[in-house]
Amino acid sequence: MEINHAEPKISLLLVDDHQLFIDGLRSILDKHTHFSVWRTARDGREALQLLQHHTPDVVIMDLNMPRIDGQQAAAKALSMHPGLKILVVSMYYTTSLQASLETMGVSGFIPKDSDATVLIQAIEKIHGGGHYFSIDPNRQMKDDDSGQKSIRQKYNLTKREVEIIRLVRQNKTTQEIAELLFVSPFTIETHRRNICTKLDIKGNNGLLLFAQQHLDI
Repeated sequence: MEINHAEPKISLLLVDDHQLFIDGLRSILDKHTHFSVWRTARDGREALQLLQHHTPDVVIMDLNMPRIDGQQAAAKALSMHPGLKILVVSMYYTTSLQASLETMGVSGFIPKDSDATVLIQAIEKIHGGGHYFSIDPNRQMKDDDSGQKSIRQKYNLTKREVEIIRLVRQNKTTQEIAELLFVSPFTIETHRRNICTKLDIKGNNGLLLFAQQHLDI
């Protein structure tokens, strides 16, 4: 009787809120016989629900997603499964983000516009127990050495708006921020909308992600 010595496939969970990106990843990964896409999820909450029932070999996760963003989802997933291997794929380029992800326990990061070779290398290295952080210093957002003043100038943020961003990073609700700043919740919501307009981001998840990625503001 012939014995099959083929290595088991690397099972993957793909998490991104853009279906075209998910489809693109699948088309790349399906060409390699040693990968198997186990499931896909459209946001962090859906991913966490899937991870309650099964642990794939590698999770490939975007950061900016609705309901629960990638950074929050990664932290919760790693608390559920401390040995889980997570590869973050995002358009953000900051060394402070890399430090935050590494401290959290994320195994790797690659830019969202990386080619297929980089993606395959990252998955294989992470699956093998290594780490893979590919951030081009010439392309990253200059939040590490520019400081609070230049970020404020870049986005034309007021001191009050910076103050609110800091409180958002602490996961304070609109009501809590209003109480701390002695203003009405309506005023805080107005500030939030103005901030999101200036930063060109959408919703509370986008604002929280920006706050977490700009730790020096």
